[in-house]
Amino acid sequence: MNSELDRIINSASFQMKLNELRLVQKYRDRKQDSKVSIIMPTWNRSFVISRAIDSVLKQSYTNFELIISDDGSTDNTEKVVYRYSLSDHRIKYLISEHAGVSRARNIGLERSTGQLIAYLDSDNVWSEHYLLLMVNTFVDSPEANTLYCALRRVIDTVPSKEFISFRHYDRKYLLSRNYIDMNIFMHRRNLFEKLGGFNEGINVLEDWDLIIRYSKNNAPYILECILATYYFEKNLEHLSSSEKLPETFHRIKQRFSEGS
Repeated sequence: MNSELDRIINSASFQMKLNELRLVQKYRDRKQDSKVSIIMPTWNRSFVISRAIDSVLKQSYTNFELIISDDGSTDNTEKVVYRYSLSDHRIKYLISEHAGVSRARNIGLERSTGQLIAYLDSDNVWSEHYLLLMVNTFVDSPEANTLYCALRRVIDTVPSKEFISFRHYDRKYLLSRNYIDMNIFMHRRNLFEKLGGFNEGINVLEDWDLIIRYSKNNAPYILECILATYYFEKNLEHLSSSEKLPETFHRIKQRFSEGS
């Protein structure tokens, strides 16, 4: 049973890799006219944030600004980020009092200047061509307001195991649970200007709340490529760990009816 499941997963991964290679060839020589604002919230991640920053700086698409919104870190995060910002003007470092991930992301959004908005948490990484493929999908699809791709999950409590997260857009399913990770979700700036940013009344499932609102009138486009890696490490402190998950889950479900 497991071998059959592994075969199916590997087959899907192989097809997604072919999709990626084909699109890289298609887009690699295009002009990079669309500016992307990357919002990276962080809190006491000095020991791991370099991994995320490096994955941004290695992007083949270079017209971006990286806004690191520090939610009141008390470790060496400022020192680590400062070294990067000295050598790359695209990096902006903002620090504020500790108020949670929703506020941290909104501070970044308020200072952003790009036509497109992307998100990367400080403990995760993008593949080299994430921005190249995502941005040019928007360029080729002017009617699209939001976009997401596939994600590789690495769980430190499961040795040598990786999981591919991907599901075609299903509004009814989205209203029952979130399956679109913020690290692989992009949107046009006008959605933020029209609908506002993250709900600062919650600091868990805030991504689900935003994605429901942003996709209400225009279904997300989908890019069938694995372009990011999400690391789940049990010893990390998370910005969203201070609020009880079940309570917020039910609040969001009650707020958005099936027809929303």
